[in-house]
Amino acid sequence: MYDTAEQTPADHLLHPDLDERGRQAFAKHLRQFVFTAARGAAQNAFAQRVAPGLAQADPAAARDRKRVRAALVEEPEYQFFSDLHRISQEQIWNSSADTVERETAALREAFLAIRKPKGSLKLDPALEVPEYLRRMDTHCMPGSYYTDWVENDLTNGAMYERGGFLYTPGAGPATDGAGRTSLEFLRAHLPGFTPQRILDLGCGTCSPLMAWARAFPDAEIHGLDVGAPLLRYAHLRAETQGVALHLKQADATATGYDSGYFDLVTSHIMFHETEAEPIPAILAEAYRVLKPGGALLIVDLPDAGRIPDVFQQVVFDGDAYYNNEHFWMKMHDIDWVAQLRRAGFPEGSIEIGFAPMQMYVPPTAKNAEAGWSTGRFGFFAALARKGAERAQ
Repeated sequence: MYDTAEQTPADHLLHPDLDERGRQAFAKHLRQFVFTAARGAAQNAFAQRVAPGLAQADPAAARDRKRVRAALVEEPEYQFFSDLHRISQEQIWNSSADTVERETAALREAFLAIRKPKGSLKLDPALEVPEYLRRMDTHCMPGSYYTDWVENDLTNGAMYERGGFLYTPGAGPATDGAGRTSLEFLRAHLPGFTPQRILDLGCGTCSPLMAWARAFPDAEIHGLDVGAPLLRYAHLRAETQGVALHLKQADATATGYDSGYFDLVTSHIMFHETEAEPIPAILAEAYRVLKPGGALLIVDLPDAGRIPDVFQQVVFDGDAYYNNEHFWMKMHDIDWVAQLRRAGFPEGSIEIGFAPMQMYVPPTAKNAEAGWSTGRFGFFAALARKGAERAQ
């Protein structure tokens, strides 16, 4: 059964009309069809033709993700699946654009009308967006994270927020499933840890960070991103809900914060959109701004190489080809323990783990109560302490 949960006015700033909701529901359900029925047909082709053929020629080939993909792309079922994968992603943005274009002027007016904010917003018009982000439209979203179409623009922030809701079944009406997931991981591995100052790197429109703000209402919470339209939207959203977020436009390699300022530095699905070259500088910067005993928590997309089913590895790999997620698989070629050690974290403080995703289950005819549960899908997680020998 498809996820039919809908956002509420308190959770976001857009108000699709009836026709727009219909188009967006189609885009959302098309994506779910792609990854159920269409993927199933491609998996049958793999099991019935591709795997036996590869195994007969070379048993090792049937277990090699790259060789399996090279054979699968010749199969009609996989071609259908991968073509629909790309089309469904484009439909998410196309259907969201109707609402965003109709309401973007009002969003901009509301943003400019903010007076006496609880939080803060610091933008840097001179910031140079890294070249690897400018090289493509991440997630196929036109203009990606950073493009301002007009002055004081919120368009791509609104687009990303609505598109993210359509893209991720189970993330909940506030699209904060990743934040709930990272919170559960932290509580399980650092019970009783209560950070007073939190920094989220690559915060986007701050859906995960809003979950942290609810969990630690007395904390001073900061978010950093290179995308000005995302930050404007996040600022307006937080202020509308009376949440104090301190947002800043900067590169994660040079945050500009004082050394030892934060108790906790987090990132949610940022590193799979980051080239390998700047990662050492980002980790070193996270170490610098942490207090002694402070923690770094990275939550990101899973390592397909750890999935025993080679077909599912190919499916994950497909996002690099069909969804402009070019660095996802390369992220997991990195030795994270070695990188964190070089940044300064003691080896005994470093833990690489699996964070089961918190999934929102919408109400159904049989169960009128919506709620959150722990799903089988999960995230890559890395936890490290500054000046501590054990991550516990």
